[in-house]
Amino acid sequence: MKGSDDKLRERLSQAWARRAGDRQPPFDSTWQSAQSRHAASRRRYRRFAGVAATAAAIVVGLNALTSMQQPTYIEVAELLESTYWSAPSDVLLPDREFDIYQDMPVLFESTEPAGGTLL
Repeated sequence: MKGSDDKLRERLSQAWARRAGDRQPPFDSTWQSAQSRHAASRRRYRRFAGVAATAAAIVVGLNALTSMQQPTYIEVAELLESTYWSAPSDVLLPDREFDIYQDMPVLFESTEPAGGTLL
């Protein structure tokens, strides 16, 4: 048993020595590395945001230029001289329609002498 304890002790000391070589880096170097990665990330984000803002400004500018060149379909004179308005749903109505205010129908009178008008 004595030999096995010595072997175990020797293996433990070898494992401990190997493990001591795998120590973690000091905090300062780890912190400095994290700060440099964070700064690089912020620089990339700023570049991306700048490119996106420039692209958005170009798109807005091009849209503004094209909207100035488009013809207007409604003339100002038409708006000021006319008071006629029709609902968009009027296209669904038939072409010939009865205008109750201008074409009042004649009510037929009854054929009986004491009767009134037929409804």
